[in-house]
Amino acid sequence: MTTFEDAYQEHYSAVVASSWAICRDRHVAEELTQEAFARAYRRWRKLEEGDYAVPWLHRVVMNLTLTHVKRRSRGSFLEKIHFRRPADQPATDTTDDWLVDTLHRLPDRQREAVFLRYVADMDVAAVANVMGCTPGTVKTHSKRGLDRLRQIVDVDGHQPALATAVQDA
Repeated sequence: MTTFEDAYQEHYSAVVASSWAICRDRHVAEELTQEAFARAYRRWRKLEEGDYAVPWLHRVVMNLTLTHVKRRSRGSFLEKIHFRRPADQPATDTTDDWLVDTLHRLPDRQREAVFLRYVADMDVAAVANVMGCTPGTVKTHSKRGLDRLRQIVDVDGHQPALATAVQDA
């Protein structure tokens, strides 16, 4: 049995990364991850009994992040400009920018499947649990997402090291 503290230490970064891949804001991703862990803490005994804790955390943070993004997208034009990149947020490496920008060109479900499967390195069953769908649906979204990423790489002509990995997957 894993304690809550051990799970927090081991999985915090991966859960933040899952949220960040969708919302593209480190501060928001950290806040949503904290909320997911707070919710997990309240039901920790039940979650750890069936080894549901980690997939459950990813699912909750994905739901919170998608809700946040949907609410933000309903905002005004000025709010959208404000959320692009805060002045105090350092620019990321160009490969990170390319990956995030490219992933954001995929539909939500494909982006979730590709990120969880290939970036967060989760198996199909865990991704299905997080996304609330069947393993076959995960495979479909992953394949379509990878096919679309290959098209984007071919069209853009931009191939950092990660693009080569996408083409080989």
